Amino acid sequence: MNIIGRYILKEHVGPFLFASTALTSLMLLQYISRKFGELVGKGLPASVIGEFLLLSVPFTVAMTMPMAVLVAVLYAFSRLAAENEITALKASGVSMRAVLAPVLLGGFAMSLVMMAFNDQVLPRSNHRLAVLQLDIFRTKPTFALREQVINSVKEGQLYLRAGDIDEGTGLMTCSRKANVGLVRKMSSCSMASR
Repeated sequence: MNIIGRYILKEHVGPFLFASTALTSLMLLQYISRKFGELVGKGLPASVIGEFLLLSVPFTVAMTMPMAVLVAVLYAFSRLAAENEITALKASGVSMRAVLAPVLLGGFAMSLVMMAFNDQVLPRSNHRLAVLQLDIFRTKPTFALREQVINSVKEGQLYLRAGDIDEGTGLMTCSRKANVGLVRKMSSCSMASR
């Protein structure tokens, strides 16, 4: 690769690293804000919460890498055009094909890396995350239940209304007020109080 090709690729590295870091951080923060309330305060150890969040990183990376490449290409070429470097390259006899060739090769290499990542790493991490969620739900059955709401246990077949859930023990309790209403026949509280 010639000097111009290395220079153009070097112009893409900084914006790519910045965009991938920023976009991945933003998407992880959004994911954490959605799941944090469900995980913390349920009596789960910090290692399980950490593993849960760590296993969600590959999905976020798979989503943000194409966006980071787009931002890097747009930023690098707009900067090169704004500083008239593209014009200088054209004036010195360098064709646009020679300018775009290293970027296209880099994009092709990145697509191969992401294809391998999406084929090998992403399914394994998603499977481990699903197994971890299933283990959490099996050890703490009241983990997914919300208080004073009709919870769907098996969609279309089984519904459960939890009166109060003790965070420490994970036991579900109910009062007489929880038994009133249309949910009476399907409420575990109404079954337990009879």
